[in-house]
Amino acid sequence: MTIRDHESYLNEVADAIGISADMAERAVSRYKSIGEWLDRKASKIAQYDPHVYTQGSFLLGTVIRPIGDADEFDIDLVCKLNGNNYDFSMAELKQAVGSELHEYANAHSMKNEPEDKRRCWTMEYADQAKFHLDVLPALPNQTGYKLLLEQRGHSALAGSDTLTETAIGITDKELPQYRGKPADWPTSNPKGYAAWFHERQAAAVTKSREMVFEEGKRRIYASVDDVPQYRVKTPLQKCIQLLKRHRDSGYGGDEDKPISIIITTLSAHAYRDEGTLSATLRTVLTTMEHFIEERGGTSWVANPVNPEENFADKWAEVPRRKQVFNEWLDRARRDFGAYLNGPFDSPPDGFTRSMSESTVKRVLKSLALATPAIATIAEQASAEAAHNESAGEASKPWVIR
Repeated sequence: MTIRDHESYLNEVADAIGISADMAERAVSRYKSIGEWLDRKASKIAQYDPHVYTQGSFLLGTVIRPIGDADEFDIDLVCKLNGNNYDFSMAELKQAVGSELHEYANAHSMKNEPEDKRRCWTMEYADQAKFHLDVLPALPNQTGYKLLLEQRGHSALAGSDTLTETAIGITDKELPQYRGKPADWPTSNPKGYAAWFHERQAAAVTKSREMVFEEGKRRIYASVDDVPQYRVKTPLQKCIQLLKRHRDSGYGGDEDKPISIIITTLSAHAYRDEGTLSATLRTVLTTMEHFIEERGGTSWVANPVNPEENFADKWAEVPRRKQVFNEWLDRARRDFGAYLNGPFDSPPDGFTRSMSESTVKRVLKSLALATPAIATIAEQASAEAAHNESAGEASKPWVIR
């Protein structure tokens, strides 16, 4: 690839920090294998038609590589059984799924037994896979979810089957009703959130699918619709990947760092169908904070498919979290702004540190500039400097207008 501008360079960096196609396919293979095991004839839960699917950043296409080589990808899965809370208590569902996962681990000679976490089972792989799977047991809960939305005054949302039919009830062993049957279950809707996220960038998703299909993939996919979601890469998805990497570089070990769901939700709200990554970054960085509500003095980042859920609920409990978010956003505006307003092939120190020096060096090394390129670069830098001077504050992506 020939890199001649900020846009192509930023795309290369986003590709470098994302999950590779081989890694994604390996993860898909692993979780499909678990799904087939749970649905085999000998499975004690086969009668409930178990269905395993992804949630979180893997489903949204915003996974990033861990900064440390020894760290693992965290891939979140849902294991949904077609039962109800008369069939299972939360504890019984958790145990039923866990029992089959233990048998799977033994049958596949996995070194590590599944670990019982608060809501999910964690499957650790001891090979070169470099990822682990968090499997969340769940039951369908569209009726309860729609009723909750209706009661809270969100009738229009409750009437959207696209955003509500995939709602689920999930397990949580810290709740007092964990062993009760029937009982009120915590609700979640990762597929509904993903549907909203993809609606926010529908045109870009379609374009990306078509590009993957056209670029020599006809021998793999029968049609555009067969292109898997993990192959789709839009400007919004790459923007979120860059912002998450910037967050990790500056606040990786800080338990109060901005959480991914807040960055993702605010970015998706701010996105305005920009066709390039650089334009998306400018728009998102200048406007994302506008989508933080204030409800009765409480900062609120609403779940778009359940407005009564506040992704920023911990900000009230731990005020430092809101402070860290604001600090991170200010730093992101400075670092990306400094890069976007300078030569594309000479990233400033702040940007380099935020993307990690090893990543930046790797991308710089791959620059395929035409010969000789020095004059061209100088002319471009001069033109950009003149543009910035004439544009004044309009050239600064961190200025809110």
